[in-house]
Amino acid sequence: MTAFFSVMNPSLAFMAAPISTILYDAVRVIETNWDAWIHAIEKGYLPDIPDLGDFKPYLQAYVKPNSDRANQLREIEKGKEGWLKKVWPSLAIIRVTLSGSYSMPLSKTLKLRHHFGPTVNLQSVIYAATETMVGYGYDANDINLYRLDSDEHIELLDVEKERSIENLSQPWEVEPGRKYEVVVTNKDGLWRYMLEDIVQVAGFSPADGQPLIRYIERKGVAFRAAGEFLTQSFLQEAITSISNTLGGVLEFSIELDERKLPYLQGDLGSNSGSALTQLKEKMLTHGDYKKYTDAGYIGDPTVRIVAPGTFKAYRDWKIKNTGFTPGQIKVPCTIVDAETSEWLIERVVMELTLEPMI
Repeated sequence: MTAFFSVMNPSLAFMAAPISTILYDAVRVIETNWDAWIHAIEKGYLPDIPDLGDFKPYLQAYVKPNSDRANQLREIEKGKEGWLKKVWPSLAIIRVTLSGSYSMPLSKTLKLRHHFGPTVNLQSVIYAATETMVGYGYDANDINLYRLDSDEHIELLDVEKERSIENLSQPWEVEPGRKYEVVVTNKDGLWRYMLEDIVQVAGFSPADGQPLIRYIERKGVAFRAAGEFLTQSFLQEAITSISNTLGGVLEFSIELDERKLPYLQGDLGSNSGSALTQLKEKMLTHGDYKKYTDAGYIGDPTVRIVAPGTFKAYRDWKIKNTGFTPGQIKVPCTIVDAETSEWLIERVVMELTLEPMI
């Protein structure tokens, strides 16, 4: 509904969304409903939007026939680079979380940039968890650089050291270039606990000496392939390495494939074969992964393509089943629970393999 009223308004100059997935879902909704919404704007009625209930007549009062706006929108080529800047010529700034698990870690930003054009400033202004604020955006041109929050008491644990109180570092004791796990004592109850986020210190703010940090990955978000653990950051790098070849991977999940043979195979453009080769080559840069592959314990990777809108549907499904807010729902980098795996498998429309089916 917010997206529809936004399209009605040509004077929109500023946008804010808590996370990039919500913003990109809105873009997809606009694309999907583009023609129907233009007709609704022209004739002055609310489009068919579910769950409006008793609110519909109150909202309808704000929708009046506007043929001029409809004609403006019809002249815009949907999906073309920068098309949303033409929808909102005054749009200058979008504030949305684009770091960490919401960046994927680069292609989502590039995809948003494609839709909004080069002149709209994308700003990632906060780094936060459900429990606490971790940092604030430090550089408007760097979507993954944050000044460590000083309102909460945040300590940092070097990832190369054992988890113990003695090994905790205070903000002024950390070293640039090193990676740390975030430890929080928040002002809501003075509980000290591991946030399980891994950050890298990029330097210190010249204004007050607070560390400048970059989000790296979630601790423990990985799985064991044969005898080796693969981290979230390594798996993200592997998927990013084939993103452009496949046409832009915005969201993904990875699971261990214990089938003897893939059950489905297909083609995805002329470069799909090279994408799988790239993926395998990237995975083999991990020394122990290569060792177990050479020993025959790990086979070739496969890529499953799910139907458009699957990951949005996943978030809706999780919200309904858990009662969590949208900002708490993330598409998991790795999958270990059977329910989620089965839910996604039902939505697979194509699978790419390196070897032909036997």
